[in-house]
This record gives sequence, structure tokens and C-alpha cells, in this order.
Amino acid sequence: LEEIPRPIQDSGNILKQGYLEKRSREPSFFGSEWHKRWCVLTQRNFLYYANEKSKQPKGSFPIERYQARLDSQLRKDSRKKCCFQLLCPGKRSYEFTAPSPAEAQDWVEQIQFLLRDLSSLTIPCDEDEE
Repeated sequence: LEEIPRPIQDSGNILKQGYLEKRSREPSFFGSEWHKRWCVLTQRNFLYYANEKSKQPKGSFPIERYQARLDSQLRKDSRKKCCFQLLCPGKRSYEFTAPSPAEAQDWVEQIQFLLRDLSSLTIPCDEDEE
């Protein structure tokens, strides 16, 4: 088994990681821009980096309350079956292209599984209370 690079500190919580293409928020003159990003799903957050050796994420957001779904409407090219979205009412949505349709499906399933897990947690947590 080859060693997978672990770019973030809480590596024990990584559920899935790999390269995805992320659509940038600002469409360029040529239409929407897709950028290759090293993406990491942990038990609480979704993070994305310039590459797998980057120490600082280019962005991250708490995954809680997001929904993941496949969306073949995001692209018009041959990779349209590799696309998925992360959506949350009142928050920014994120659009990604995986290397293959199976990989896109796997990201969506992992995120959905995690979200079901998060929503079923009924253990009181008083860490955040002042």
C-alpha cells in the first residue's frame, strides 16, 4: 500500500482525499474556470488546497448541513458525468469535477454518509458553550 500524503494536521479524521477540479466563484472572460485542487473531507470540514503538499488550505468550510449530489448539468464536455455539487441553503454552493464518474459517486456517498452520521449524533456537546 503506498503512503498517502497527509497535508493537514488532524489527519486521523480524514475520510476521503484526492484531486478534484473546483469551479471558481468568479467566472472568467472564457466562462467558468475549473481549477485542480487537492480536496480533503474530514469528520467536520471540507478543505481544498493548491496541491497535496500545501500546508495552508485555499479554502475550507464546515460540511454540516450541506447536501451532496451528482449534477451532470455543470459541464457540457465529456466529463459532465463526473460532476457533483455541495449545497447548503443560505450559504455558498461548491461545484466539483472528479477524475471519473465512479469517483464522483464515491465523494457524494462519503459526504452523504458523514452527514447522516452528523445529524444522528445526539450526544450533548458543551465545548462550544460559554
